[in-house]
Amino acid sequence: MKQTNYPPSIQGILDGLVPISLMEMDRVSLLDRQDTKVVLPVEKLPAIIERLRPYYRVLETDGGKINQYHSLYYDTEDWESYREHHNQRKNRYKIRYRNYVDSDLNFFEIKHKTNKNRTIKTRIKTDAIKTQLGLPESNLLIDNTPLNPFAFKPTIWVNYKRVTLVGKNHNERVTIDFEIEFERYNTRSTPIGSPGLAIMEIKQERFNRKSVALRTLHQERIFPIRVSKYCLGVMSCCNGEIKRNGFKNKLLRIAKITNNDFYRSLAEC
Repeated sequence: MKQTNYPPSIQGILDGLVPISLMEMDRVSLLDRQDTKVVLPVEKLPAIIERLRPYYRVLETDGGKINQYHSLYYDTEDWESYREHHNQRKNRYKIRYRNYVDSDLNFFEIKHKTNKNRTIKTRIKTDAIKTQLGLPESNLLIDNTPLNPFAFKPTIWVNYKRVTLVGKNHNERVTIDFEIEFERYNTRSTPIGSPGLAIMEIKQERFNRKSVALRTLHQERIFPIRVSKYCLGVMSCCNGEIKRNGFKNKLLRIAKITNNDFYRSLAEC
């Protein structure tokens, strides 16, 4: 993934947080949870992380607190997963392989958004990211979804850097994604970056408005927005091929928040 510069103060602030190991964090796996997402400019991250510092630990892998993720999403020929999100369908699914670069772990993952606004993640460990679903992955889909595994193929790469915070005294994770890049699978196109964009996600067993992260964001006048990195990737890489009018207001809001005309241009296509 292309290396760019994030605000150097992020690393300095993270050095002041108590670390948590991957093994310890797995006790707060939250594979069945409620999510709250926000979009914010990258330059606001240092001040927000500093406010969260007393209440959260930070994931550290191999000495690093900013970790790289590579995800390869699968979809059908007619973009079923994307369309269901665009059309606000309940009980929708996304499927992907994910490489946790710094810990050298790979998983095949199913994300199920239920009609009760919960996110349920089912996954199995794999040797690598695959460009064709294997038998264990196909069986996982058959056992846990109504999806036909033979209809799905690789579509979009989504790569980014992530900071993961874990509540010291409460069952909560906060992920902060930035330097997000999108690339269409099996093309030689240049990855499409997302300058200025950061996505924070608060993951809770049950929604708790007393969360320090939620209260901090509210005080900063940063409010929830339902946004999917995969859907942003599809819109970014498949200009003119897919319907996007249902996302127009979100794209304009993201453009305003990040001061990035790229998202405005997507909304106006």
